[in-house]
Amino acid sequence: MSENTFNGLNTVITRRTTLLMGAAASLSTLMPVLPAFADDAGDNRPELRIAVQLNPVSQETVDAASNVAFRNNYSIHETVLALEMRGDFSVKPNLGTSWTWISPTVLEMKLRPGVIFHDGREMTAEDVAFSFGPERLLNKDAPGYPTYRTSFTSLDHVEVVDPLTVRFVTKFQDPIFLQRLACYAASVISKDAWQKNGGNWTTWRQKPVGAGPYKVESYTANESVILVSHDQALRGKPAAKRVTLRIVPEVSSRIAGLLAGDYDIVTDLPPDQLSSVSDSPGHAIVGGPVPNHRILFFDKTNPALKDPRVRQALILAIDRQAIVDTIWNGRTRVPNGLQFELYGPVYLKDYPAYKYDPDQAMQLLKDAGYNGEEIEVRSQNNYYAAENPVTQAVVAMWQAVGVNAKMKFVEGGKLFEGTSSRATGNWSSTAQIPDPFISFYTQFGAAGNLNSFKIWQNADFDALGAKMETAVDPADRAKIFRDMLHLAEWEDPAETVLHQNAVFFGIRNGIKWQPLPAFQMDLGAGSLSFEEQKS
Repeated sequence: MSENTFNGLNTVITRRTTLLMGAAASLSTLMPVLPAFADDAGDNRPELRIAVQLNPVSQETVDAASNVAFRNNYSIHETVLALEMRGDFSVKPNLGTSWTWISPTVLEMKLRPGVIFHDGREMTAEDVAFSFGPERLLNKDAPGYPTYRTSFTSLDHVEVVDPLTVRFVTKFQDPIFLQRLACYAASVISKDAWQKNGGNWTTWRQKPVGAGPYKVESYTANESVILVSHDQALRGKPAAKRVTLRIVPEVSSRIAGLLAGDYDIVTDLPPDQLSSVSDSPGHAIVGGPVPNHRILFFDKTNPALKDPRVRQALILAIDRQAIVDTIWNGRTRVPNGLQFELYGPVYLKDYPAYKYDPDQAMQLLKDAGYNGEEIEVRSQNNYYAAENPVTQAVVAMWQAVGVNAKMKFVEGGKLFEGTSSRATGNWSSTAQIPDPFISFYTQFGAAGNLNSFKIWQNADFDALGAKMETAVDPADRAKIFRDMLHLAEWEDPAETVLHQNAVFFGIRNGIKWQPLPAFQMDLGAGSLSFEEQKS
């Protein structure tokens, strides 16, 4: 790392620290206040007030898959199976209690009796079959069809055997089908409620009827999502009567609201702001790394990036460890490639770590004939924690090797917008299941956003993905994954990892809650409780 690059990085951090610390500093000695209590007759449970950076535009899991959707919608829905998120992310029973492969392509599953939806109905096999059926998922005109293409491509149909037994029939022997049934999108909804809704998707996606610990009371665009307790939830009655997830875009405003007693929990705090919460009496920081990597995508249709050597140069010019040590204060890490240890036997432990080599970067730029064309780096203004300072650091590092890099703020919905200046931008990749197929191949393959927006397409990558989907032996899957990773990260770069993501929450005393090591916020019974405040 050159001295100039390091000094530029520190300048970015100092400026941001000064700007964001000021708003909350004067409030650091405020004491916590009592929680808000619901005024519903006969219900003395508290309300939980959470300040978030953004809410999803949909509360339907087959319609919205993003970091904020993972966080919110976990409270609204239950999936067929579940992942052991506080352990090794292995599959465990949930709505489905036991299962048997009666042939390589037929999975028979027993369902949990007594599961109650938000509309008061008891779940049956008909609801499961409908949730994974043509109208919601399988048909090309179904609202969930894009999710089918990314998460359930092996599924052919679901058969009802009896009221509490279903059979999932796949198109081929799928080694990760159980994991698919535990992914975020594998939710079961009330068939009756869907039909009574009359096919109005706009209404349904904001107030879907699931079986999670909370049901949607209201959705106000750009303002809030309000959830109310589902007292007959699978794990029992939640501790909070109501949960309000209110959008407060600015970090300083979220922290100020927490310290002033306006919020009980605030989400997505950057590392340089954690002490302003932890140093305040009556408040604490919880959270840490999650199975998500912050990445930059590359638009290879941009003339400046058409030559893969330019993209390779950009990869080599990033000092990731400096970003982790200086901006993230060592609270996260740099992984070896876009992969996660939870992939188990498919994880490539020996995959090479990212190199920082500005001299080689400059040589590659020279060899490629790069001539100072502007390269725009899109940032969503701290949608991701520390997104802006990390982007500023990357821009400074690229400028240090002679790249005409510029940071541009965009709204989340315009990250991939096809303008002539589109070149690279901030994104992330989540391990939805303990296997790279859904989180890696479907993100960068034919069904992914980069393909849909004509940012990056590669026929060899798609061919490898097709091989991986049907490969049963973990050793074979790992070999294919290695080839895919090398292709998408070096041979024809679609992306490069910056660091593993981490999610930190500010929380007031009196709330007993420990976040999952994932984006999902578990606010159900057994995970959230309130203590009486002592005067």
